[in-house]
Amino acid sequence: MSNRFRNFPFLSATLLGALILRLWFRGFSGWGILAFSVTCLWFSWELIQWLIRFLERPKAPRSSAVSASPRISHSQISESSPLVSLVYFLSEPRQVDERGIRRCIEDALKREVGANAWLRKIEVIQPYPHDLEENGDRICHFSILLPNGEFAVLASNQPYMKNPDVFASESIRDKRLRKAVETHQAWISVDLIDLPNHPEEEAKSYRILGKILAAMAGPDCLAIYCPAIERCNEFDLSLLEILKGENPLSLFESSTFEPVIEIADNNPRLAAAVAEAVERWPEFVSAFEQSSLKDKKDFIVKLEFREGRKAEFMWISIQKIEGEIVTGVLLNDPHELLDVHRGSIVSANIARLSDWLYPGKGGQHVGGFTLDVLTEDDEQQDY
Repeated sequence: MSNRFRNFPFLSATLLGALILRLWFRGFSGWGILAFSVTCLWFSWELIQWLIRFLERPKAPRSSAVSASPRISHSQISESSPLVSLVYFLSEPRQVDERGIRRCIEDALKREVGANAWLRKIEVIQPYPHDLEENGDRICHFSILLPNGEFAVLASNQPYMKNPDVFASESIRDKRLRKAVETHQAWISVDLIDLPNHPEEEAKSYRILGKILAAMAGPDCLAIYCPAIERCNEFDLSLLEILKGENPLSLFESSTFEPVIEIADNNPRLAAAVAEAVERWPEFVSAFEQSSLKDKKDFIVKLEFREGRKAEFMWISIQKIEGEIVTGVLLNDPHELLDVHRGSIVSANIARLSDWLYPGKGGQHVGGFTLDVLTEDDEQQDY
């Protein structure tokens, strides 16, 4: 059956036809007239609803041809019209339906959703029929009409990009974020269909996107992506308040967690930086002992922590130094280690020392030898 006639009111039309035949051949009793009147009203109401859907079948949104397509590269996105969109990368496909989406919209936009706003479900978009047969690609599309524009919620059962592992390995240095992008299996996004006319409209649209996306958060969320600025960040519940705030894009200004950067073991510049930190360690100890009690928290040290074969370099805020043992508060959330976490009081031997840092005069830091190497590497990669 054609999609256009899928929701045609056949039941009420059939019943009305049967009553008309009875009227033609046998006439009506009093109850028959009542049944005929009720059926006419029923059929008229359903016919009007079907005509509205039939005549207002929306065109496929631009987002379905841009970021909604898991096969479009990021270079293609940047060359097309700016896409106002926010995306969750998911650990598994999410089952979505009109009822659930409507509830999220109403919870997120209590003031905006009212008599002048309504939600219309659109049939499944299949932009790649040849891929559909092989991979089962599906993009469910829900249209949201608000007083200030038309938006869409899109949900796919496939990764956002064609080869997420290749994309992540080539473009993401943070090991934790890279894993989130590599392992995501599906995505869900909120997009603006109409292009904003000026920056104020765009900012307002992002506020709406952020609120809706916050309402759709769940344990399957791994990362958040913004196609317009091509920035990605790990998902954490702490980001929900930012998403619901005045500037949701500010969540991309810094990493959700302290980045975990992998550096080759044979990197000569990094080895030299570590060697300098070890050689100048007495300088750090002397400055720590001479500092005031309130300033000691600003003395931090990077050490290697191990659990079996797993190892991570993390920073601690020093509380005391006793010979070759340092004790302090862990400043990082481990990526793979399980025995420690941010805020833990830890002790370690300086034999595991990698770097140290403390504030010097005039606002300049002293130390941070490996940080300088990592920063220079970042600048070279950006270039």
